[in-house]
Amino acid sequence: MSTHASEPLIPREDSGGDLSPGPSAAPAAPFSSDFLYWIALDFAGSDPADIERFNRFYDETHVPEVLSRHSGFAAAHRYALRRPDPRGDFGGGYLTAYEVQDEQAVTEYLTATTAGEPYSTDPPFRPELLTTRWRVVYEKVAETAPSTGTPDLIYIIGIDPPSDIADDELAEFDAFYTNTHMPEAVSNAGLSRGTRYKVRRALEHPAPGCPFYLVVYELAGDTDELLAETQRKMGREGPWWTQGPTSWTRRTTPWRLWYRHISSTPQPPPPPAAHRQP
Repeated sequence: MSTHASEPLIPREDSGGDLSPGPSAAPAAPFSSDFLYWIALDFAGSDPADIERFNRFYDETHVPEVLSRHSGFAAAHRYALRRPDPRGDFGGGYLTAYEVQDEQAVTEYLTATTAGEPYSTDPPFRPELLTTRWRVVYEKVAETAPSTGTPDLIYIIGIDPPSDIADDELAEFDAFYTNTHMPEAVSNAGLSRGTRYKVRRALEHPAPGCPFYLVVYELAGDTDELLAETQRKMGREGPWWTQGPTSWTRRTTPWRLWYRHISSTPQPPPPPAAHRQP
């Protein structure tokens, strides 16, 4: 008999009204918005001082510039690679995930990214030290529970259904993924939460292309022992996993990566309105 998470799945809902954070608002929680834009990159510097300068510039200059230029970006959360995919070098050393509020914000960003002004540069950002792996806009499909805060670790998996899958099989694949497999993974491995996405626009990704689906699992705690135990639970076979339809058993997972959270930046408050003197 399969084990299902007790909490109901929560489908993505359309947001209404102005969701911009106020002057004292905390950053929007990770994986809480309708859309996600993330960038994976490598920084080739090995000197600890260069790495520290790179991270400081990214957190204090680059991310605030991006957020101020795109008001629909509610927050940015940065992650560092914690454990790579044992099958190969498939993930960047750093991951920046921007919480994007709604459809309008996505459209505005995609328009601006092809004709926008360049951002500030700094020696750590010189091209020979930086390699961009991914730039992808994702749309949320479902989550096992609302976000309750910032996870210490995230486990991200890119998933592709079979290339020859029929429409009815894809619907069955999606239903099983959302309603059975993701809740089972959260429950069986002791994870905090799972969130599913599908690709809205892949702006940059190495061959053979960006996986169509993304799942993000959140984990509280960051120790080698906890990570190893969680991976063991995720990989074990047994009656606690439902096998799923044939289309599910034929899926591929181009990458499986662990990242640790390193920083959060909120959308800055709007500047105060100017008042004309009488």
